[in-house]
Amino acid sequence: MPRPLSSIWFTNRDGCTGIVRTFDIEDGYKYYIGHTFPNNSEEQDAQYIADWGSTFPRIAGDALFGIKEIV
Repeated sequence: MPRPLSSIWFTNRDGCTGIVRTFDIEDGYKYYIGHTFPNNSEEQDAQYIADWGSTFPRIAGDALFGIKEIV
């Protein structure tokens, strides 16, 4: 199960859309995007997106989260 490390949130009148950076021992770092309704905690929403969200491109996620590749 992927473990959320950090998240970025975009809100509107219908809830929140989040992009979640995760780490899983088998898959490494991945990003997921999903929509939630503002009734849960941020941690619960992040885990929900990590479990049920759509994958988000790693290059775009790295740029949004400010992750710099070590060469």
